[in-house]
Amino acid sequence: MTALLVVDETITNSAVFDDYKRAVVPTIEKFGGRFLARGPELEVLETSGRWEPDRLVIIEFPDMAALKAWYHSADYASVRELRFASATSTLVAMDTSPTGQKA
Repeated sequence: MTALLVVDETITNSAVFDDYKRAVVPTIEKFGGRFLARGPELEVLETSGRWEPDRLVIIEFPDMAALKAWYHSADYASVRELRFASATSTLVAMDTSPTGQKA
């Protein structure tokens, strides 16, 4: 089953974040990831008041193993520092199996 990475981020330094965006794409593609959605155009339809996303990104990986291999890779480690320097982020990994459990 595929796995999704959902990222909620607030950009704090646009120039450095632009460097991050350019650098991160090849690392994602190397692990079979592809962007499904990204950007600030979103509409919150319902919330309990505890979540106010600024910019959302959704990336699909072939499976959870590929997602985690990318996240823990040396390729991404140096790029991640650019994200830390330019945004506040929450990353959530989600298995897309129908039951929500590992197959």
